[in-house]
Amino acid sequence: MRGYGCAAFAFELSDAAFGDLPGRELHEFDNIRVGDIIRVENGNHSVVVLEVYSDKIVVCEGNFNSSVHWGREISRTDTSSWTYILTRYPD
Repeated sequence: MRGYGCAAFAFELSDAAFGDLPGRELHEFDNIRVGDIIRVENGNHSVVVLEVYSDKIVVCEGNFNSSVHWGREISRTDTSSWTYILTRYPD
């Protein structure tokens, strides 16, 4: 996969974790897993899931205030600005 900015960072991490496994888009946010990429901010930003909890996820992201940022927490109930999940886990 290709991208730039936050997407390039997310794809680099995903490639390192999953190799050449193909990605697929999901629109259900209940089954988020470590390593998934979530497109947030109405499709304008990509984050990679580092940790999953019942009430929140912890992410890393590139191009966050012009830097790489690790450990931001996002509420699992606030999905209104989420566009989709890109997962590379097999079905």
